[in-house]
Amino acid sequence: MDNTKNQFTPITQSAANAAPIRPLPGADRVISDFEDPFEMRRSEAGFNFAGIDSLGEPVKGFVQTPDLDLASKELERAGIRVQTLSPRRGLKQRAGRPTSVEFATLAEQFGDLMEIGESPTQVCRLLSYAQTNKVLADALMNAGELVMNGWTISEAFAAQRDHKGDQLFPITFICALRIGEEVGTTTDADSGESKSAFLLTLKRFAEAEKKADAIRSSIRSALMYPIAVVAFCFIAVGIVLYFVMPKMVELYTSLLSGEDAQLPFITRIMIAGSDFLTSWWGVGFIVLVIIGTIFFVRWSRSPEGNDKLKVFALRVPVFGSFFRHYYAAQTLRTLAMLSSGIPSMTERFLVAAETSTNPEYAQMLMHVRHRFMTESTDLHKLFVPYPFLMGKEFAGVLLTFEKTADMQNTFHNYAKVVETRAERELEKVLFWFQNFAIVPVGIFVGFIVAALYSPMFELAGRIGSK
Repeated sequence: MDNTKNQFTPITQSAANAAPIRPLPGADRVISDFEDPFEMRRSEAGFNFAGIDSLGEPVKGFVQTPDLDLASKELERAGIRVQTLSPRRGLKQRAGRPTSVEFATLAEQFGDLMEIGESPTQVCRLLSYAQTNKVLADALMNAGELVMNGWTISEAFAAQRDHKGDQLFPITFICALRIGEEVGTTTDADSGESKSAFLLTLKRFAEAEKKADAIRSSIRSALMYPIAVVAFCFIAVGIVLYFVMPKMVELYTSLLSGEDAQLPFITRIMIAGSDFLTSWWGVGFIVLVIIGTIFFVRWSRSPEGNDKLKVFALRVPVFGSFFRHYYAAQTLRTLAMLSSGIPSMTERFLVAAETSTNPEYAQMLMHVRHRFMTESTDLHKLFVPYPFLMGKEFAGVLLTFEKTADMQNTFHNYAKVVETRAERELEKVLFWFQNFAIVPVGIFVGFIVAALYSPMFELAGRIGSK
């Protein structure tokens, strides 16, 4: 399948730097300033045009099509007498792997266009033109070409690869497309109306991706202020210890002369810290801390380190409850979406395990799948060892599913409950973190200020006693 994919390349070419296209004098026919009129008559972002509408009024705008002749014909069909056409410079395209929000937005747009009856090839082309991510735009164009040559939609999207050779589109996205192909139409649980399975499954996929991204964005934005304050304080403390404290020590020792003259205890502690950091031992310690931090960051970004940190996060005293609710909601949403079109229970658990971002949840799903295949035991009995991961109420949810045989709505509704709990846990944790994370920093800064100014009070006391 991959070999076949490599035969198809995006048909769009950049013409942003090309010379403008101008009309012949006295004629409406557009021609190109290119030396070769048959070369590079395409524009990735479309063409700007100027012309006259059917009412005789001048009109300007752009048409989103990659081909010059096609742009001219589309404008003529729309009743525009074209005067000029020129390649349109599009937005700068990124070449990195698409983000979860980009996949979610694509899923919503794909489902909407399939719902109104557009052909898959046309949908891929339309969405390709609208992308600001070059990797995603090229993949959509390639997928459209594969569909045109007889591939199914899910196969065409599954064949796309990123720059590392890994599958570009998430497995859950591919499964949503597969469900749309095989099921056709299904009933919307919210409205009770019969709608395209493409629309509903891709909507569920997009909803889960956007919800997860919103939670991650909340964490990032909430941590920005405490991190900035802590970083600024460390810089300030470093300046004090390396530059200010040595000068102040010289001043204090010259003023507090005498046999009984001695700096305050708190000041002597700061002097000892300053002397250590300015010595070779201190420099070596700082270098080791920096090297250790770099190695830890690299390890945390590796697959092994990332997995271990995710498992560890489930048992962190303050944040653990939030992470368990977060991963449980992801698992429930995935199983709910897969149940709308994949009849095999074992395949649902297999896909959910493969797409799980936490290895402990993936292990749980694979264990349940294996026991279900070998023993055919009721699901509520298989999940008995996992209330820590899925919540205490999950056994009741499974009993409801086994009675109603409606995994999609049962799991989807419970996922909303778990997500609400995760958001509440996150709000509570971030509230305390934002308001009290700087308290230790404030105490440390206060300690430094006291160490700097204590000798002044002692000096003032001596002057007053004389």
